[in-house]
Amino acid sequence: MSSSMAEYKRQTRAHIAGLQGQLTNAQCRAELAEKQARQISAEREIWKHRALKAEAALKSGGGRQ
Repeated sequence: MSSSMAEYKRQTRAHIAGLQGQLTNAQCRAELAEKQARQISAEREIWKHRALKAEAALKSGGGRQ
């Protein structure tokens, strides 16, 4: 095998390794974004529930004065 072919294969392997590293990083960022989205959704539901509860209390006359 010529040295230029060996060098080409080495560069190609290095390029593939770099791409695999970028893919791993992207997957980690996607997992983090999904976790954050679930957390935000859960927090939104909590605040929605609290707002509905407060509205119900006001309508029933049970609001704090």
